Amino acid sequence: MKRTLLVLITLTFVALGTWAAKVSKVINITVGGQARKYWLHVPNNVKKDAPLVFSLHGTGGSCENKSPFRTDVADKVGCIVVYPHGENVFFPFFNSTLPGWHSEGVHSKDIDFFKAIIEDVAKNYSIDRKRVYCCGFSNGGMMTYTVANVLPDVFAAFASISGFPINEFHLHHSGARPFPFLHIHGKQDNLVVYNHLYKIVDNTLAHNGTWPIPEVTTYAGKYKKSVYPATEGSFPYVLYEVDNMGHADFTDQTDDKNSALTMWNFMSQYRLSDARCETLRWRPNIHAEGFDLKRHGFTVNPKSSTLFTFGKDQKTDANQNIYHALQLEKGKYRLTINAQGEEPQEGKTIKVRLQKLTGNKPNVVNLSIGIGREISIPFEVKDGWGEYKITITHAFAEGPVNINGIEIHTVTDEEYDQLKTSIAAPTLAPGTSATYNLSGQKALQTAKGIHIQNGRKVIKK
Repeated sequence: MKRTLLVLITLTFVALGTWAAKVSKVINITVGGQARKYWLHVPNNVKKDAPLVFSLHGTGGSCENKSPFRTDVADKVGCIVVYPHGENVFFPFFNSTLPGWHSEGVHSKDIDFFKAIIEDVAKNYSIDRKRVYCCGFSNGGMMTYTVANVLPDVFAAFASISGFPINEFHLHHSGARPFPFLHIHGKQDNLVVYNHLYKIVDNTLAHNGTWPIPEVTTYAGKYKKSVYPATEGSFPYVLYEVDNMGHADFTDQTDDKNSALTMWNFMSQYRLSDARCETLRWRPNIHAEGFDLKRHGFTVNPKSSTLFTFGKDQKTDANQNIYHALQLEKGKYRLTINAQGEEPQEGKTIKVRLQKLTGNKPNVVNLSIGIGREISIPFEVKDGWGEYKITITHAFAEGPVNINGIEIHTVTDEEYDQLKTSIAAPTLAPGTSATYNLSGQKALQTAKGIHIQNGRKVIKK
């Protein structure tokens, strides 16, 4: 009789879809020979193929803080939450070694730790790997930006409260693909200084290809919510700026009156399988109507000999190492530009220069192209991550030239070779002469390349 009753109870739980008793405890694991731990919280109402949320504490915090994603939200919505515990890290800002995260925007032991947690949870619980999310507070929010940069093929969406990369955690905005992101920040935050936030937003928008003009809702004396819409192949970025909030891991000044619930409602919309442009690396959308180009780091002047510039060497002592930047990893790319003259510009060219600002500072693009068409320029980054400056100039005065449609995408080896062939013979104005190598860059006439005289190809060396 007892056995029959037990079977009936078990079948009842299966029929209701409830398959795990509530668990809330510390789990110890070993990753790369190092002892690590995390707090695991599994609500009673968790079902098969459950979503999994990572919640990252701030500097000096602990997995036992259960910050910033609250367990009562997990209990309400039925998701599993893990609260990883950071290893001891030296923080120059505090001149102390404290539990925290390696949030420089690159691969680290913490990244291996997070991947190991997913596998550890999956051994005992049925999780939906298309619905794994990451959020964090303060240094945990900085690490959330890093996870978005390094593991956008593992985590589906991200949220940060009171945390974006500063000082030694200058972020690499050069991740593998676009991602959806929510950020909540207090206007009274003097630790992760609110005044620097918009440069982080700008860099993320351009890296993601997100539209830079937000849809804004303001609640006087409470908060402003800005939704930056997705463009083709990208995702939205949502920003809450909270009026009377300092450096905190929770606020009730959101649409849901609960920042943890707001994080969930944003992140849970997305799946890892959502369509996105896998090759997009930079799309600033400078043609957006009402976009204040100068404020966002761009110099654009259709009537000047310098038509467009972005990126420069930075002095970081006064800005917590936060500035507008174009960053790229090692690989092969195409730079797409649309140059249109307001008056006929037949035979005229512009010069495009892409220069690395870090390391040995080579020019990876130094090329003249014709006006009045869209062109894709192939280039290769051979020496690893770096920051870049792009400059577009012209040397004539027949009328304004508008630059738009600027994008950078990764390309395959085959696409790269095809693009090199397509630009090997640039068009020059009548009466001019120049030699280009097979990458489309100017070279000495003794070099191997294509010699163009009076607008016609006359010699191929």
